[in-house]
Amino acid sequence: MLVCTVNNTKKFMSLLLKENTFDRFELRSAKITTFTTFEIDGKLNKEFFDEATAEDFCRWESVKQFAFDIIKGNKLPKFIKLVFAAPPSLKDKIAPQASVLFVNITFENNTITLITGSSTKTFTMDKSAEYIWDEYIKGFLNKYEISVSTQLD
Repeated sequence: MLVCTVNNTKKFMSLLLKENTFDRFELRSAKITTFTTFEIDGKLNKEFFDEATAEDFCRWESVKQFAFDIIKGNKLPKFIKLVFAAPPSLKDKIAPQASVLFVNITFENNTITLITGSSTKTFTMDKSAEYIWDEYIKGFLNKYEISVSTQLD
């Protein structure tokens, strides 16, 4: 597990809400508290679509405008929690033994925290999927020049 505190909140939020930096991640869930609490379940309602889709969860790109509309305004949100997962193609490429690779993004008290996690298909003491995912996220943060203070759990 990797635990990071983002050093530049404004830049990170711009990358999250205005750029395509996080678009390919699956959104598993979102909780945003402003004047009330909004919750989004990222699971796709397959009956809604005219054509079949193999994906089970929506991508961030299809939800971020709704999230931005909730967040924008004169006051900062009280709380944001986004649970992203690596899309299946990325998960299978970097850690095929994992069932899910998560990154949790939390904004609270003007601080953004990122926490990674993984789940394996079967019980194992092998943490290699977790370590590979942590390294991927470190590279992702570095690529987009997202400055963080990091501590390993």
